[in-house]
Amino acid sequence: MPVMLEFIEEIVRKAEADPQIVTRDDAFTALRELGIDDLGLLLLSMPDRRYPKLSRLLPAMASDEVQRNWTGNCGVELLRLTTAFVRSVSYNYARLTGRSLDGARILDYGCGYGRIARLMYCFTEQDRFYGVDPWDKSIELCREAGLTTHFEISDYLPTSLPVGQTSFDLVYAFSVFSHLSRRATLTSLQTLARHVSDSSLLVITIRPVEYWHHDPHTTGAQKEALIRAHRDTGFAFNPHNRAPIDGDITYGDTSMTLDWITEHCPDWEICGTDHTIEDPFQRYVFLRPRGCTVVAAERDHQAATS
Repeated sequence: MPVMLEFIEEIVRKAEADPQIVTRDDAFTALRELGIDDLGLLLLSMPDRRYPKLSRLLPAMASDEVQRNWTGNCGVELLRLTTAFVRSVSYNYARLTGRSLDGARILDYGCGYGRIARLMYCFTEQDRFYGVDPWDKSIELCREAGLTTHFEISDYLPTSLPVGQTSFDLVYAFSVFSHLSRRATLTSLQTLARHVSDSSLLVITIRPVEYWHHDPHTTGAQKEALIRAHRDTGFAFNPHNRAPIDGDITYGDTSMTLDWITEHCPDWEICGTDHTIEDPFQRYVFLRPRGCTVVAAERDHQAATS
């Protein structure tokens, strides 16, 4: 763990000593003075006996074992991948909608143990943040860590979500659509479309065709077949050895093209992409509801000049 620099420690100590900070939202409001990486390092250390109040208010970090089991990585190395994604989401949300994420209503679709959720509190209050995951163990870990507000179990083939009628400004799904079957992909995207407005943004990650050269679950012949499927149809899926859900093995490894999304997902249109060399096999895809032809910033400009 990198040593906490003096100016960062001053901010953290100030928050720890401030008697006005009594809730999680209070703590995150004060800690927004930190950069995303510095906040991530602080959260990685929770609970920290040097900061008993903050340790009580902030979510506890998952063990290295849990982090590895869910993501294949842990600690600072995993944090680098997380902050790269969060920065991209924050920047592109502002670029594509004309608004900041501050105070946004956010859904983490496939939240796992809450890896990204913890950093999203940097932008919005916990009552405006929701996390869903179909694996009950994921939600159990979230709740054990103190992520107890609006974290619920969803279905593997979700025709509805456990969020009521809530509509979100931002929905993100990191390393979710890189694992779903064709049916689960289409079902999920159709269901998510019912929980956004035409000014909302959906961020998913997908795998490029090069992923199959490195996939540990496939033989040489399987890799060739999956690469061919990706290039011929735009979608390749290698199911894992799991029980089917309503006749469909929903989970495995997946790659897809932007053209496949455009052709098969009528509720959504692609409005941007991003990628980081920190995580070469996750391509970030930004989608908005189809028919929303201009972003919010452009609409505001048109209204002001009309």
